[in-house]
Formats: sequence, C-alpha cells, structure tokens
Amino acid sequence: MSRQGRDTTTPGAVSPLLRIRDALRPLYRLTDTDEEGAIREIEGQIEFKGGNLYALVLAIVVASVGLNVNSTAVIIGAMLISPLMGPIMGAGLGLGINDLDMVRRSVRNLLIAAAGGLITSALYFLISPLAEAQSELLARTRPTIYDVLIALAGGSAGILAVTRKGNLGNVIPGVAIATALMPPLCTAGFGLATGNWAYFFGALYLFVINTVFICVATLSVVRLLGFHRVEALDQASLGRRRILLACAMALTVLPSLFVAWQVVRETRFESAARRFVADNLDFPERAVVSTKIVHGGDSSAIETTILGRPLSDETVDNLRQRLASYGLERARLVIHQPEESSIAPEQLGQVVRAGILEDLYTRNEEALKSRDSRIKLLEGELLRVRGVELPLGDVVRELAALYPQLRSLQAGAAVSVGIGAASVDSSRTAVVGWSQLPGGAERRRVATFLIQRLRADSLRVVHTIAPRRM
Repeated sequence: MSRQGRDTTTPGAVSPLLRIRDALRPLYRLTDTDEEGAIREIEGQIEFKGGNLYALVLAIVVASVGLNVNSTAVIIGAMLISPLMGPIMGAGLGLGINDLDMVRRSVRNLLIAAAGGLITSALYFLISPLAEAQSELLARTRPTIYDVLIALAGGSAGILAVTRKGNLGNVIPGVAIATALMPPLCTAGFGLATGNWAYFFGALYLFVINTVFICVATLSVVRLLGFHRVEALDQASLGRRRILLACAMALTVLPSLFVAWQVVRETRFESAARRFVADNLDFPERAVVSTKIVHGGDSSAIETTILGRPLSDETVDNLRQRLASYGLERARLVIHQPEESSIAPEQLGQVVRAGILEDLYTRNEEALKSRDSRIKLLEGELLRVRGVELPLGDVVRELAALYPQLRSLQAGAAVSVGIGAASVDSSRTAVVGWSQLPGGAERRRVATFLIQRLRADSLRVVHTIAPRRM
C-alpha cells in the first residue's frame, strides 16, 4: 500500500495536529523517501542475534576499556560499533506506524542489551587494576538539558538518513558518535562495580535520556513523513498514547533541567571566584600556593593558603567585603596563613618557590601525548641516584604498567626547573608528571616504589600535572 494517502484512523474529526501537518506538508515533503526500505532496514537491526550480538559484546568491551584508560579514540570506536540504535529506532518506528509487535520486540531487545551491557562492564571494572575514574567517564555522570537536545537532533538526523533512498552513509556514524549510547551504559557499570551510586544513576539517566528522545525523534519524523499505519486506532486510544508519551518525556526532561541549572550556577561561581582571586590576592612578599573553590549554595567557599608575612585582620575583612562586588556574597573566604616561625627563614624562599611551581603545574593541566610516546622519548636516558646508574626507561615502564595516567618522571641528584629567571634546586628529588593527579594512597605507593627501586634512603617525590610538550 502507498504511504501517500492519509493515515488510516477511525473516522471522525481530524485532529488539529493532522491539520497542521497537512498544511505544512509542502514545506517538509521529501520526494526521495523510501518507506519500505527504511522499515526493512530498522527491523533487521532490532534483534540481537548473529552479527548484531557479536557487535554488541565487542562494543561493550571496547567502550569499557576506552573509559578505563581515558582514550577518546577508543570510546568513539565503541560508539561506531554499537548496534543499540537499532531497537531504539525500532520502538519509535513501531509507535509511529502503530505496529505494537515491533514495539514489544524492540523494547525487549533493548532491555536485554542494556542488562548485558551493565553486567559485562561491571565485571570488567571489577577485575580491572585501574580503578580511578577518568575524565571521559566523569563526563557522563551529570546529564543536562543539552543532552536532551543532542538526542533529539541526533535521532532525527538518524531516521532521516535511514529513510532516504540509498541512505546517507556519512550521517549514521555521526549520529552514533553524537548520541553516545554505549559509553554511559558502561559508565553505569563502573558505578555498579565500585559502589558509586552517584555515577551509576547519573550515567544510567543519560542512557535513558538518549533512549527516550531518539525514540521520540524517530516517532516524530515517521509521522511527519506520513508512513502508512499498520493498525487503525480510535481517537481515545491515540489520546491515551499521547498522554503517556508526554508524561514519559516530562519525567525524563525535568531532572536534566535541574542539573543544567546547577551546572550553570557552578560554572558562574567558579569563574567569579577565579577573577576574585586574580584581582585581590596578589600581595608583595607573599605567595598564594594553593586555592580551592567549592560551590555548594550557602556552603560555597574560596579557600586559599598564603605563605609569607601574615595579612592583618583588617586586610582580610576588606577582602571579604569585596566578595559582594563579584557576586559572591554568599561565599566564605577562608585564608590559611602559616606562622612565619613555623618555617625557617632560610627555607621560606624555597618553600614559596616550590609552592608556586606546583601551583603553576596544577593550573595548566592539559591533554598530553600518549604515555607510550613519552616512554619512548625517555628510553636511553640514565638516572643517577647515590652513584647507581639505572635506565630511566625501565623505571618509567614499570610505573606506567601500574599507572596508565603516568606521563613523565624526572629524578636524580639534582633537579632544576626554571621559573622565569630563577630556578629551584632540590637534591634527591623525583618529579612525577601525571595526566590526572592520583589520590593520597596512590601517591604514597609511588613514593615507596621509587625509594625501593632507586635504593634511596629518602626521596622527596613531587606529583604534578605534566605540562604540554611543544
């Protein structure tokens, strides 16, 4: 049967939505729509069997590994492999053409795939020695309204590509990458494996957002294109379906609006706090060695440590009064000022410069080259500690096998790091560069490893964010 005619429904008054659609049809009518081919292609991707099943399993493994080692390229590969788009678009198509059997099959296969993805990724993260949450994983734990817009736009582009004669081959990969179905599912598996329920529910919510709104986009485009309906429904049934769909969309969107507002407020607060620190905490003969910005409504705070001659109470009070001019009237300003007597005068300059160095590293965190390239550059260099020579590449390889986020290791009898025209010399010091700073327990383990491996009685280990190599 041709799809050109009006949708088959129970005789009665034409709904306002249909009248609007018919009036606008000359504007959006596409002449190259292949209804039969689109339905056939989507139906072939609903069932997870044969090649689709193997692709699903491989995509789960690839996405989990990519999130674990923080590799964007690997995660993109998992998005392209993943066949999860099939049952989601199948559910939208089934709703659009009133094919309830297709809807049931799509939902059943999607639930099976989601459960399989959660279990497989959770098992992987349980046995993986890398238990730290990387930036790619963290990015999928706080979905916002922007993710809703991405899912709607991506889902619409996907169904339009499928319905075109000959398809638009370059569109489907882009849709798979933009909507990112597999990574949030594997992130939820990470939260399940580590018992981090905030990660679990946040990532699972992102997966639900993508699923619901890709389905809604598919349904909307199918209706706009006027696909033939398999089964006729009376107006009462259509009304109930619209209400259920509207409720599902509202329940999915509302939390994302709240999270988006929180993200906007947090971003504005952090930006204003950084401007306040830059404008007001620059004093002669003093150095700001660390600054911590915490956003939490009435518990928001700017906490900083200043070395040098302590600021007077009057100066601190004036600083707190300036917070309001930056929109930070609800924030607390906490200034830690170690007593000068607790630091030997001859050591104060070294402590201040060392603090400045670490703060510079922390503030200039950027993406670096892969650790394998860094290790290759270090091979052949020699490390000298207490007269013992060891290949630096050996030490780096051993550490890199345990800590993938390792980027550099510099150590020896003397390490010099320039700061403008000055320099800092520190004997028996190791500077370990990371793509992301490890926790306190990991730092202590690294220090113990280096002391034992380098046969040093004592060793000062400085952990920094490795700077970009030009």
